[in-house]
Amino acid sequence: MLFAAGGLAAAPANFSLPAFPVPALVRDGGPAKEISSMRLLRDLYKGGVKASDNFEASDTDYALLRVDSLGNLAGWLETACKSVGLELPQARARAYDGVVFSRLLAVGTSLGALRESDIKLAMPVGVIVCQRDVVWGDLPADGAADAYVIFATDTGILVYDPPTRQLAALADFPNKARISRIRF
Repeated sequence: MLFAAGGLAAAPANFSLPAFPVPALVRDGGPAKEISSMRLLRDLYKGGVKASDNFEASDTDYALLRVDSLGNLAGWLETACKSVGLELPQARARAYDGVVFSRLLAVGTSLGALRESDIKLAMPVGVIVCQRDVVWGDLPADGAADAYVIFATDTGILVYDPPTRQLAALADFPNKARISRIRF
């Protein structure tokens, strides 16, 4: 039991998360293809993001995800949320924080890569924070601050909203001009 006096307790005996996802990575005949933090910054700029002052990278080099693996990662995230009693498609009906889902995906893919492969690079899963000034699918143009998951893939940087399952290339993301923070 952890910190029982402080209110935290051990997980219930029947608690289990799905197996961490093994990310499909771009490979060039052996080691994973790498992308540097400087290349991430350059790709963000090419995608139309001008918020480079608010860019953070937790590592210098990242593996590069294959775009065809994102469906598996999204499915894992939904299953992990269900295992703790959260229906991801309804998450926006409560207090929603996309940063939590980004971190969960980043940790899950990192642990999956460490467990199943020789990959020792950081996973290129991050978060962007922006103001919703333009409608994006089911999300209104209400001026609210919001956070989305971003992935660096073999087809470029993609923006993903877990509850609505919307996915867009950064260059096509309607609120890219209002991005205030980027973190990988």
